[in-house]
Amino acid sequence: MNNKAKTIISLLVLLLIVGGGYYLYRSFFGGMYEPVDINDTSEVQIEIPSGSSLGKVASILYDNNLIKNGTFFKSRVQKLGKETEIKTGEFTLSRSMSADEIIGVITSEKSEDVVETTKLVIPEGFERKLIAERIEEKGLGSKEAFLNATASAADYVAEFPWLQKLNEGESLEGYLFPATYDIPAGATEVDITKQMLKAFQDRMGEYLDREDFNGLSFTQMITLASIIEREIKVDDERPLAASVFYNRIAQGMRLQSCATVQFILGERKAKLTNEETQIDSPYNTYINEGLPPAPIASPGMKSIEAAINPAQTDYLFFVLTGDDGSHTFTSTYEDHLKAKENMK
Repeated sequence: MNNKAKTIISLLVLLLIVGGGYYLYRSFFGGMYEPVDINDTSEVQIEIPSGSSLGKVASILYDNNLIKNGTFFKSRVQKLGKETEIKTGEFTLSRSMSADEIIGVITSEKSEDVVETTKLVIPEGFERKLIAERIEEKGLGSKEAFLNATASAADYVAEFPWLQKLNEGESLEGYLFPATYDIPAGATEVDITKQMLKAFQDRMGEYLDREDFNGLSFTQMITLASIIEREIKVDDERPLAASVFYNRIAQGMRLQSCATVQFILGERKAKLTNEETQIDSPYNTYINEGLPPAPIASPGMKSIEAAINPAQTDYLFFVLTGDDGSHTFTSTYEDHLKAKENMK
């Protein structure tokens, strides 16, 4: 083979290498911007919080399987000069969208998918009054308007038929589910109420169709759960506390829950006076047998599950004895008095 032929072959090999390399480069690196799944058009809701960095945005998209690689996505945004144009709020995307299409949505001024929201955190055990105060503190409405919006469960029966289970004239105390909510801009107190009722409905699921809970009605079960929520801090103790209350009900003993008296007072006191435990009210479980007429706060699912599935014990008493909020449970009054010596 002469030198000319060798040169031609060398050039052809070089072209193949360069061309193949370029093809591989385009296939790999270019593929990083292609849709994760071109056939998956199902909607994926994401939220970009205020103050999110480009890296945070890339992580949110990657965690939701909307992009193939966070580093390449950030590089693409920077190359397009869009780094400072990313909006905050909620977006509707899909895995059939390319990186460029996603960038277009989250940087578009006219995007209808962007919804400004405010986070509202409602802890377990909050009364309706405290929820109303929290709403007003967050600038989402007025305390008075929210209390009015939640004063009658009957106002929401058409949308939430299970509310027919509640007693006539009952408020929504106990049914405003404690959770973290994203409240859209412009939402009214009624809108917020419906969002909380929807959360309760979603969490309760098939329990909404059940009529009997260990001899209690649906509303009585939620009432018991609300007392457990207010009395107990340690999750493992919730079923034990439930057993105490069920045992007391079965024996005709008064529940003697401080939380019910605090509900009457409208304040949470470390210790009640003897006079306060004698307040004339159907909610006072120191002077009335059985459960109060309605819930005293919004219970979380752990307290609701405890009310539905109490532990099987012969306990009749419990007293706060641990620095961590734990209690000592006893079956006799004599043992209860001994436990009270370590009362916190």
